[in-house]
Amino acid sequence: MKQLLLSVLALTLTQTMSAKDVFVNTPKTTLMLAANEGQTPRIHYYGSRIKADQAHEVYDAMSINYDAYPAFGRNSFDETALSVTHFDGNMSTELVVTGSRQEGDLTIITLKDKKYDFFVDLYYKANNQSDVIETWTVIRNGEKKAIKLEQYASGVMTLRQEGAWLTHFHGAWGQEAGMTEEPLTAGLKVIVNHDGVRTAMDDRAEVMISLDGKPQENSGRVIGAALCWTGNYKLRIETRGKYRHTLLAGIDDLHTAYTLKPNATFETPKLAMVYSEEGKGGVSRAFHRWGRNGQLHNGKALREILLNSWEGVYMDVNQEVCEKMMDGIKELGGELFVVDDGWFGRKYRRTNDSQALGDWMTDTQKLPNGVPALLKAAEDRGLKFGIWIEPEMTNSKSELFEAHPDWVVAHPTRELSMGRGGTQLVLDLSNPKVQDFVVGIVDNLVKENPTLHYIKWDCNMSMQNYGSSYLTADKQGTAKGSGAHPQGSS
Repeated sequence: MKQLLLSVLALTLTQTMSAKDVFVNTPKTTLMLAANEGQTPRIHYYGSRIKADQAHEVYDAMSINYDAYPAFGRNSFDETALSVTHFDGNMSTELVVTGSRQEGDLTIITLKDKKYDFFVDLYYKANNQSDVIETWTVIRNGEKKAIKLEQYASGVMTLRQEGAWLTHFHGAWGQEAGMTEEPLTAGLKVIVNHDGVRTAMDDRAEVMISLDGKPQENSGRVIGAALCWTGNYKLRIETRGKYRHTLLAGIDDLHTAYTLKPNATFETPKLAMVYSEEGKGGVSRAFHRWGRNGQLHNGKALREILLNSWEGVYMDVNQEVCEKMMDGIKELGGELFVVDDGWFGRKYRRTNDSQALGDWMTDTQKLPNGVPALLKAAEDRGLKFGIWIEPEMTNSKSELFEAHPDWVVAHPTRELSMGRGGTQLVLDLSNPKVQDFVVGIVDNLVKENPTLHYIKWDCNMSMQNYGSSYLTADKQGTAKGSGAHPQGSS
């Protein structure tokens, strides 16, 4: 028995001493990984901050020892983060560590397939002002021919804890961000969005996992994760038995296979993670700090008290009624007036929601002196001015659609499925001409109204009619909200 204990101790010490331990530290938290060359990278710890000389305690605990970025094809018993079809048709990938380095607040672990010139770099960024760790992957194709990325998660987190609970958010129009709390039980929990446009209305790409039973607001250990991506997404939480829970988050993989040409790279969106011992509130506060300190434009600025014209007059906007509303919000101490939908359209006037989207010309019957006159009226009252647009959309009853029917998301062999008003359609932003048009809408508004302070950018239709007249047949999947950040030739 004594000899057995000595052997186990010797093995443990050997593992600890030979391991290439990688620590991603924020002021209060640590993510610890093993990055031994020639082996798969492993997650060993995520929690309150520890020192490097405490690595042996993590190994002794033997609580977490899981693949940091599991790939499909060799050991595919569990959910995988990456699935690739290589140039010769091989669907298996076996990634091992080739090195790791730290550059300021960035930690980079480089991986390579054992047999193919296929590379994955795992990035971890420590945000010291917020205790948030961001992770993402950069995939590089060094193979002879193009490869196909079938699945490409942004990040993975595995934990081992009995009695863990999941908090996630969902809703519908007018009742967004409802909260559900439920225990994690054996099986696979999937939070997915196929909307393509309004990706925060029905479900949210963020979760909290409470490690001490039912979530509490200000106590208990909680891990929060948020995918920084506005396209279609998928979050998977796989629970094995009672203890092991693995979160995998990234772009939705339904019909989003991506062809990556030789020498091209593909960068996934970021997954932001937080660990807190102050319950759900601690996670929320950390994410709020992270948002204000760089993720949101003017994140630390106070927001103006505004009045929007919509509920007051809907689409019946005109100079006189808007000025009366300005007088009212000024009297109440407001600071910003926003004219909503209904200010545009010539051939097809925007008098209802079935026409004129895409025709961003002032309706001179409603506003004879244009938007600049509204802005001046606001400024004469000491108010700032804002305006409503929905530039990624059009109506089939519009001058834009009549001139460019090929600019909408559509498949040429299918009848168009319409949205709001029975005529709304989504513009195909994979087309550079459409991109220029959308940018031009904003650019022209700002040029015509240099002191324009606020833009309400609306979004009132899901993506339907999946397809693109611009993209080639092998690129149709990227019209679905899967584009991520491809770099180089692709």
